[in-house]
Amino acid sequence: MYPVMLDLTGKKIVIVGGGKIALRKTLGLLKGKGQVTVIAPDFLPEFIGLDGVKRITATYKAEYIQEAQLIFACTDSKIVNQKIVNDATEYQWVNDCSQKENSDFYNMSTIEQEDYLIALSSYGKNPAETKEKKLALIKLLNMN
Repeated sequence: MYPVMLDLTGKKIVIVGGGKIALRKTLGLLKGKGQVTVIAPDFLPEFIGLDGVKRITATYKAEYIQEAQLIFACTDSKIVNQKIVNDATEYQWVNDCSQKENSDFYNMSTIEQEDYLIALSSYGKNPAETKEKKLALIKLLNMN
């Protein structure tokens, strides 16, 4: 894996799923100023009224990801997530939230301050431990 920061301004991003993981990804991507479209048959109430998010209430179809540059497969179905991975072209970057082995990339845990950002990763092996390390680092740096 190669760590990188992306300028998402104007990039077309599709998230398939309407649950907690999809919401967390959406909120992070909005901070990066991407053009976010979320597709799901049902959405958590927190999705309602999110500025800058296009919601499509539907089940997944390959046509929804054709124009996307980044794709997040965040459904609770490994079968649907696998279909998303299979439907993506070699030029699209896909994050399968159910199987890291299917992913071209995955997110790191971050600590942000005005002038810097610290990123932590367990290479996708242990997100819970990464979260613990993040909290310990915040405490160590007195960043409450």
